[in-house]
Amino acid sequence: MVGGIIISSDFFDENSTIEDFNFLKFIFASESRLKLLFSLYESNKTIKELESEFNRKSGNISRGLNDLKSCKLITRLPNKEYAITSVGFLYAKNLENLMLKFENIDDHEKFWEDHSIKSIPNRFLKDISSFSGSLVKSNITEFAKPINVYLDNIEKSTTICMILPVFSKIFMDSIYEALINHDGYLDLLTTKTIYDLIVKSDSENYFKALVRDKKINYHILEDLSNIFFTVSDTFASIFLFYDDSVFDNSEMILIEGESGINDAHKFYNAYKNYVLK
Repeated sequence: MVGGIIISSDFFDENSTIEDFNFLKFIFASESRLKLLFSLYESNKTIKELESEFNRKSGNISRGLNDLKSCKLITRLPNKEYAITSVGFLYAKNLENLMLKFENIDDHEKFWEDHSIKSIPNRFLKDISSFSGSLVKSNITEFAKPINVYLDNIEKSTTICMILPVFSKIFMDSIYEALINHDGYLDLLTTKTIYDLIVKSDSENYFKALVRDKKINYHILEDLSNIFFTVSDTFASIFLFYDDSVFDNSEMILIEGESGINDAHKFYNAYKNYVLK
């Protein structure tokens, strides 16, 4: 089979460390510790500056500082200022990202509740569910709004990466057009069933021609998560399924902006490396 290979994969292995969990629990268990860590994450401060910032007595501030110091998250400088350590900086940065992810999940809580996510590997759920994006939904006047927004963005794309567990001739024709018009490239993860539908429906043989011209690289997997995920140089998007067999094209998370697109590329590459290992 030119341009493709068949790969078996195991989705659900994941390890976690109880030490990391307990450490995060220790920080989150105290509002004072958490606030002090983030305050020193912003800049070095004396104990008097921290007392003034939090309107707390020195005894309360000192206890929190000592707790963080005992964990080597902060240190006391010769000039009596307290400063975050390298380890503390990394934990604060990750905690900041974690809080942003919780906010993003809250923003799209109903989207995730209404769809099946059990086929998505656990190790990737925390990333895919925390992307910051806007929810595009069908309505009475614009029934096909998510599809139209998706097609408009694909039309502007040059480099496209895609997890494709569902077939749509409209989607594929739009992708062919973008690749031809922009001298683009598609990296595709799909299943044998979807691949066969793509080839069968392509009366103009665009797919095979683009594979031959090295404009499409595809991998055929025995199993694929039920998430229609696309990331290009201009946008990223997420469509999900109601259950194992019913695809929902009435709602889509649209991810825009350089930071969000970069995160989406990282997700795609990590997922691809995982399923191709």
